[in-house]
Amino acid sequence: MSDHEAALEDAAVFGQTNVAVWVLTTAAGLFLAVRIYCRCRFSKPWWDDVLLTVSYFILLSSAALVSRTIINGYGTEEEQRRFLLYQNTWAALTAIATAWTKVAFAITLSRIMHHRLLKLFLWFVMITANLMLIPTMLAIWTPACEDPRKVLRPQHSECFPLVVLRYMGGTTIVYGGVIDVLLALIPWFVIKGLLLETREKIGLSVAMSMGFITGIVVIFRAFFQLKKIDNNFHYLVFMSIFQFLEPCVTLIAQAIPMFRALVVKVKSSSIHRLSSPDDIMLSASTRLPPSWTSKGHDEQHEVAPQQGSDAAGPAGRDVDDDLERQESRRSRKSKSNFVIP
Repeated sequence: MSDHEAALEDAAVFGQTNVAVWVLTTAAGLFLAVRIYCRCRFSKPWWDDVLLTVSYFILLSSAALVSRTIINGYGTEEEQRRFLLYQNTWAALTAIATAWTKVAFAITLSRIMHHRLLKLFLWFVMITANLMLIPTMLAIWTPACEDPRKVLRPQHSECFPLVVLRYMGGTTIVYGGVIDVLLALIPWFVIKGLLLETREKIGLSVAMSMGFITGIVVIFRAFFQLKKIDNNFHYLVFMSIFQFLEPCVTLIAQAIPMFRALVVKVKSSSIHRLSSPDDIMLSASTRLPPSWTSKGHDEQHEVAPQQGSDAAGPAGRDVDDDLERQESRRSRKSKSNFVIP
């Protein structure tokens, strides 16, 4: 492969990776903004919102580092050293963001969970998710002894065997996936006792159980982690997609249930506007037959007295009274049957 072809391949791989990373980060940011707005508008933010916000800004810094790494290139030895330094940094930051999004989800569930054993399990998740960062950081920053680019790594004085690093990193990834699946199952125990319609329970459970998607992502990450692949510069940049995918999907999954509160609020506001007296009378007048409108009412009152008077004097007045009572009953009946759309 010529240098020109290699440069074109680098541009294609790096460009696609950069776009994918920023699409994920932007989508997570939009969903987080909706969550924070709903919390501030309808209730109040809590520690889980603070932790999600901090995690997102960590992801934002990591995305900026990915772009900076791509711009940096790896043509010279100095650029390669800088490339690996940036790569280790964004990998460590995304690992922290991934762990803290799981902790935030556990905090959210602990607020609505009253079962003692499940609460203890959630505390176990919060503690172990942070403890698992220790082997994760060792796997990121410690180079493999068999790595030919070990001397270019930031910490190259110490090294671990490649098989140890693979299983160390793979274990933490698989553990995170198992935690995602278990956290996705817990909302089903909470939602089944809520006073909601069946379709609302199913929708809310599915929304809060999107952790299953994260579990699928973890399977792919573990596959690439344990497979014997040359950790070249292309591979390191490509793996950043999976490193961002897990925390971004976890963040989006925690923001989706907030859309229900937003939709309910919008519907209630629109019904409140339509339920004003002026809107009711306007809607009722448009639904009444022409003979029941104010114009038809006036015409009947103008014609009826004249016909009643000409017909039989006092008897005509009785006819007028009967007509008025009948029209009054019809008017009350039409208003009582009116339903606000």
